[in-house]
This record gives sequence, structure tokens and C-alpha cells, in this order.
Amino acid sequence: MWIAILIAAAAIGIGIAVGVSQAKKNNQLISEGKMIKRTYRYAEKGEEFTSKIGSFKALADTIATMPMPCKAEGNTSTQVIFTAKTFAARLYKVQFDQPSGIGVFRFEFTRWKEYRGMYEEANAMNVLLTSVEKAFLQLDPNTGVKNYDIDFKTKHSVF
Repeated sequence: MWIAILIAAAAIGIGIAVGVSQAKKNNQLISEGKMIKRTYRYAEKGEEFTSKIGSFKALADTIATMPMPCKAEGNTSTQVIFTAKTFAARLYKVQFDQPSGIGVFRFEFTRWKEYRGMYEEANAMNVLLTSVEKAFLQLDPNTGVKNYDIDFKTKHSVF
């Protein structure tokens, strides 16, 4: 019986140590401005930006200067695909008025893996989303942002 109590206490201690370590990492990224605190299921909503970016090149150059925890491929005039080991996202143009430099763009996660109900690379996903938000705000501090629902399917596994 004492062995079971010791094992349970050790498991709780390990869980607390891992939780404290993760909280410190989160707080450091937040204090550095690399990510912001978000709702629990933030990847299940997309963000639509209405912004005066000037040109596609200006947006591409700004995104290139942001911290990226993943690979980015594509062209801001159509679509940029962000890929990492356990998630993928895209930023795509909805419409763009060349003379005014005002465009509407959408960012959404297209794939992610979960482990025990949480995103496997939650911090990297949050850093990516924060970087995209900051890119638009850097180009236009009056950028409008609104959330929209993403139509996605979930896979359930018995094991």
C-alpha cells in the first residue's frame, strides 16, 4: 500500500514539475511579445484581416521579418502555406484593391495534431498566429480583425 502511495505522489510531483516548466515557457514567450494568451481552442477559428498593406511585397517582407516556428511557402498575392511537423496553416487573399492598397486576407489552421485534448505544438501555433497578426498591424495599425468559423472534420481513434 505504501508503494502505491509513493508512486502516486511521484506521479503528481512529476505532473506539477512539467506544468510549472510549461507555464514558465508560456510566460516567457508572452513577456517577449512572441505570443499572446488565447482561448483554449483558438485553431478552430480563422481570422480575417482588412488592412491597408500597400502592396503584396510589403506584406511578404513584413512576414519574413517575423519569428516563424515553421516553414512558409507561397506568394502573398495568392496564398502562403505554413507547415510544421504537427500543424499547417494558410494565409490567403480574399480581395485586394490595387489603387488603395487595401486588402482582405484570411488566416486559418488547416491541420493540427492533438495529444490528450491539447494541440501538440500549441506554443508554435500561437507564435505563428501572433506573428501574422503583428505583420498586418505593423503595416496598418488600423487593421480590422474578425474571427470566423472553420469547417473542419475531426478524426476519432479508439486507441
